[in-house]
Amino acid sequence: MEEVAVTRVAVLGLGTMGGRAAAALVAAGHSVSGYDPSPAAARAAGDAGVDVTGELAAAVSDAEVVLVSVPLPEHVRAVAEELSHTARPGTTVLDLSTVDPGTARAASAVLAAGDIEYADAPVLGRPQGCGSWTLVVGGSPALVERVTPLLTESVAKAVVHVGDVGAGSVVKLANNLMFGAINAVTAEAVALCDSQGIDPAVFATTIADSGAATVSALFRDIAPRMVSGDYDPVFALGLLAKDNRLALELATSAGVDYPVAAAVHHVNHTGLEQRLQDLDSAAVREVYPRPA
Repeated sequence: MEEVAVTRVAVLGLGTMGGRAAAALVAAGHSVSGYDPSPAAARAAGDAGVDVTGELAAAVSDAEVVLVSVPLPEHVRAVAEELSHTARPGTTVLDLSTVDPGTARAASAVLAAGDIEYADAPVLGRPQGCGSWTLVVGGSPALVERVTPLLTESVAKAVVHVGDVGAGSVVKLANNLMFGAINAVTAEAVALCDSQGIDPAVFATTIADSGAATVSALFRDIAPRMVSGDYDPVFALGLLAKDNRLALELATSAGVDYPVAAAVHHVNHTGLEQRLQDLDSAAVREVYPRPA
């Protein structure tokens, strides 16, 4: 059996996605350091074999590749700024976060000044699918070719080069816009059946088993959650709302009217007003009234 070439990898952000990525890299035989301000996330990563440090600078000091997995665009910008002073010249930064393309390009520019190459490489896939993710990468072809073996032997089944820096973020926002639309319309369909005296559990099961063109893996996951009220977060509504807002802002900046995106944003925002942001995206079911 061919011995794995060990790469020194740092993972910044050890939450839902980053923590799984770090554990998968450890399992693949790489030397993995990590940083996360959350004690719980840091502890879980440490249990998986990650060398967790108390400071970002310590995590990246010896890294050849840095993976970034943080929630918001402002976090990506802050991490890029810090990496520009702490990472070694020649380091490769792969950003798994879901951000807007403008943030990706800004992070790339900051890092380039320190001879650090950046690519946005957001994840297509659910957390539990780590190892079978598709990463859509915006960056140089040479960078993509260089990191693909590392990624496909650990976190991804496919690494797809989609264009220059920022292109990966566009593809991810478009994907999550579809997620938001399916999420919202499923909530409406469940609520509609409920309002008409149709058992929503019967609806969800019947449609899921029907072979109808409307059935997707996402419907199979979220419809039962909406029926049972199981909102333990897999993908928090607050994060979905952020992603869909970024997609809508991208459309607006181009002067284009996207009515479905606007409707999805409205549904998500109503959920945030009801303080559902930390629950699973399926919690948008609670936006719609239940029959007395």
